[in-house]
Amino acid sequence: MAIDTGLGIVCADLQATGGISQILIREWVTADVITYGASTAHTITNIQSGGDAAWFLYEFKNETPALTIAATKENGSTAFECGLSFMLPKMDSDKFHELQNMIDSCLMAIAVDTNGEAFVLGVSEKYQNEAVNSRNQTFLNLSSFEGGTGAAYTDDNGLTVSLMAKQYELPRVYSGTIAYYTSNNQATTN
Repeated sequence: MAIDTGLGIVCADLQATGGISQILIREWVTADVITYGASTAHTITNIQSGGDAAWFLYEFKNETPALTIAATKENGSTAFECGLSFMLPKMDSDKFHELQNMIDSCLMAIAVDTNGEAFVLGVSEKYQNEAVNSRNQTFLNLSSFEGGTGAAYTDDNGLTVSLMAKQYELPRVYSGTIAYYTSNNQATTN
């Protein structure tokens, strides 16, 4: 791959806002099929799992979620550590149950920023398994969570969840359709 164009900045780029508006998370399953866009677009056009893929929406305390990307190059290979963190307010058994389910799961996520870009984490075309699509080698996993009740009445009560994927390409933008709140806290991609 060669450098083939420059990058221009337009007024809308200068007006871009920070933050995440939606977080969708799901486990990789055997029926998953990922369709990648043209190499020049760096997109994922479709995520299906024997039909529309079901996702779970994770709501959070406003202005707490963040997507971070850190690139490192070692011995000629560049790796991208993509992190997604968000705060779940008020600790309770339902939240503990969901976090317990994440501990040993191979996950993927879509983080939609406040500018409408939907970044896919835990999915990479570069190191996909050609024979079994659902065995992607760059899945997202629970890296840590921390929190507590706080001591004072004005302290936060909740947990900050951190997910991490080590990928060998930058996150792709999802260009397909996302239907939010299809059933309770679920969404679908098609």
